[in-house]
Amino acid sequence: MESSVKLPRIASVVAAAAMAPAVLLSSPAFAADAPSPSTPSSPSAPDRASEGQPPAEKPAEKPAEDPQAAKDRAAIQAILADPASGPGVREAAEKALKGTAADMRHFLEVDWQKEQYVDDQVLVSRIHSAGGVAVKREAEKALRAGTHAALKEFLAVGQHKARYEDDQVELFRMLNGAGRGIREAVEKLLRSGTPEQVREFIETGQHNIRASDDRVELSRMYESAGPGLKAAINALLNGHPSNAELREFVKTGQHKLRDEDNSVLIWAMLNNAGPELKKAAIAAIKGTPEDRAAFLKTGQHEARAKDKAAEDAAAKAEQDKKDKDAKDKDKNGSTGTGTTGGATQAAAQGTGGNGNVTAAGGSAPLANTGAGSENVWFAGGSAAALAAGAGLVLANRRRRTSAEG
Repeated sequence: MESSVKLPRIASVVAAAAMAPAVLLSSPAFAADAPSPSTPSSPSAPDRASEGQPPAEKPAEKPAEDPQAAKDRAAIQAILADPASGPGVREAAEKALKGTAADMRHFLEVDWQKEQYVDDQVLVSRIHSAGGVAVKREAEKALRAGTHAALKEFLAVGQHKARYEDDQVELFRMLNGAGRGIREAVEKLLRSGTPEQVREFIETGQHNIRASDDRVELSRMYESAGPGLKAAINALLNGHPSNAELREFVKTGQHKLRDEDNSVLIWAMLNNAGPELKKAAIAAIKGTPEDRAAFLKTGQHEARAKDKAAEDAAAKAEQDKKDKDAKDKDKNGSTGTGTTGGATQAAAQGTGGNGNVTAAGGSAPLANTGAGSENVWFAGGSAAALAAGAGLVLANRRRRTSAEG
């Protein structure tokens, strides 16, 4: 009986003991002194050591950088941030930053100037390659001087003066064959333009102005163009060309098309061409585009003049021959008539003036044709000889009669 009564009491005591810590922890007074629940409970270092685990090592703290080294580091970083620093300087600076304080100090005192000198030599050489006559001249002077000061002076001052000199020469060159817009802009810059304005015009400003001039030139070109060139101009303008495309066509593209049109025109001239024109046309076809353009401009006219002169000379020679033949006919006709008249007179005297002898000679028609004059001469001489022989026979008969009587 007693044992059954004691068991419930023991159980209640055990339950109260188990609940006591929870009650105490939940009370306001205890909660103020209690550790934050966000702080995890973990065994202390002695507890872990007691469990056989070695204590955790704390990372070694980096010693504070020497003030001079800090200044050197900042100076090297500024050099790297400078756009003017060349590749050699940058490479050496990055290497120094990864090294010791002594490495940084050595870079600032020695390597920086040495690498900068090499970079400046490379930069001056690059400017020399891309520069005009004056820039090349001044760059060569700086390189031959062999000092860093000469290179620095060229990069800071000399190249700009020399480039302005080259730019002025370029402006004068632009005037050659320039359109109205370019010509007016260039003349204004030559009068009052600053070096910066001149440089900006050469690099960018000229292109829009030149494009306007090129469109005017295309319109002028179209008026005298052949069929191939006209078709190409129409296609270009209808295709919304860029400034560069307009410039390329005016500067180079038109010439091939114009030469093709010229070749077609020259080939067509060979039909019914005179010998000189034909010879000159074939030579132009076999020649260069310049030869064909020169032929159409002047050569064809010179060749046509030679052919015309040859035709005139041939016509004159033919006319001279006809005139000579006519004179010869007139001369031969008058000579034959005179001879016949003499022969007729001689025959008439030998026959007692019988006019039938002259008719027998038949000389007049032959003399009028200009042919057979010798036959006329032979015919008249035979009649005269016959009349003379008849007279001698008659005289002999009279002598014989007188003698007999």
